Amino acid sequence: MVYLDQAATSFPKLDVVKQAVMDALEVAGNANRSSNMDSSRLIFEARRNIAQFFGLSDFHRVILNGGNTESLNTCIKGILKENDHVITTYAEHNSVLRPLYELEEKGVISLTICSPYLEDIKNHIQKNTRMVVMTHSSNVTGEIFDVDLIGKYCKECGILFMVDAAQSAGHIPVSMENIDALCFSGHKGLLGIGGIGGFCVKGIEVKPLISGGTGIDSFNPQMPEAYPEHLEAGTQNLVGIAALNTGVKYVSENQVEIMEKEHFLLEKLYKGLMGYVEFYSSLENSTPIVALNIPGKDSAYVSDLLNYKYGIVTRCGAHCAPLMHKHLKTEEQGIVRLSVSFQNTIEDIDCVIRAIQEISNDY
Repeated sequence: MVYLDQAATSFPKLDVVKQAVMDALEVAGNANRSSNMDSSRLIFEARRNIAQFFGLSDFHRVILNGGNTESLNTCIKGILKENDHVITTYAEHNSVLRPLYELEEKGVISLTICSPYLEDIKNHIQKNTRMVVMTHSSNVTGEIFDVDLIGKYCKECGILFMVDAAQSAGHIPVSMENIDALCFSGHKGLLGIGGIGGFCVKGIEVKPLISGGTGIDSFNPQMPEAYPEHLEAGTQNLVGIAALNTGVKYVSENQVEIMEKEHFLLEKLYKGLMGYVEFYSSLENSTPIVALNIPGKDSAYVSDLLNYKYGIVTRCGAHCAPLMHKHLKTEEQGIVRLSVSFQNTIEDIDCVIRAIQEISNDY
C-alpha cells in the first residue's frame, strides 16, 4: 500500500508513538482521581510541551479532549454570545461551519462568510463583530493563509481571533502570538492517534460544552473555575495524550527536516503530474497537499481506481468543505487529494505519478 492520505490521519504511526501508547497502558491511576500521580504527571508534561510548541505562556490554558471538532464546538459555542457578529471564510471545514450555522439558525449570532484574506475580512467588519474564525490551511488545497497578519489586525480592532490548525500543526510552525484560541488535531501532522486533540486559549472565558466530574471542587454544583478542569469533564484519554505528547516532541525536534522532506516530495509530485491533470493547489505557500482532477473523470472514479488497481490510498469528493468546492466550481466532480508526509518515500511518489499518468492516458 502507498498511503497518500496523510491529511486525514498520519500513517504509519512512528515507533516512538506506538511505544508511548504501550507505556501509557502500564501507567496506573486516573488523573486527579488517584493517590498515584503517574497519570497526572504524564498529562502535565503533555500540556507543558503543547504550550511551548504553540507559544502559549500558560500551560493551564491547554485543553485536551476528543479532537479538533470538539475543540471548535467548545470554543464557538462557549465564547460567542447573543447578538455577536462572526466572520468566517469559504475555506472552512464543516466542523467550523456547522456550529456557526447552528448558532445563526437559533438567532444567537449573525454570520458573514468571505474570502480568507485580510482585505476582504476588513470589508466585512461591523460594530458588533466579536470574532473572526478561520482555518490556517485549507484541507482541500493546502493553501496557507496569513493568520499572523489577520490576527494582528483583529487585535488592533479588539476582535477575537480563532484559528483551526488541524492541517497546519506539525507541517509548518504555528504561533499563538496573534491568536486568541487555537484548535488542533492530535492525529494528523502532530503524529498522535485518533480520538485526541485540543485547543489553546488565552485569557478568554469559555463556557464548558459538557459538564461532569473533574476530580477537584466536587461540592461545587458548577464546573470549577480553574483551568484546565473548567473545560475537561470526565476521564482523560491517557493513551491518546501520551501519543500526542510524543508526537509533539518529535515534531519539535525535527520540524526543519520534516518541512524540507515534505516540500521535496511535493515538488516531485507537481513535476511528474504536470500536463496530465488539472491542479487546484500550488507548490508555493502550501502544506503537503496536491489537489487535482483528471479532466473528464469523476474524482471518486479516479480515487477508487488508484486504490483497487494500484494500491494507492487517496481522498476524493468534497472533503467536508462545501464552500471551498463551490468556490473552485468542483461541487459535482469533487477533487482527488494527494497528501504526503515526511514518512512517504521517493518510491511512493514515483508509483503515484506512474499510476495517474496511466489513468490519464488509458482510462
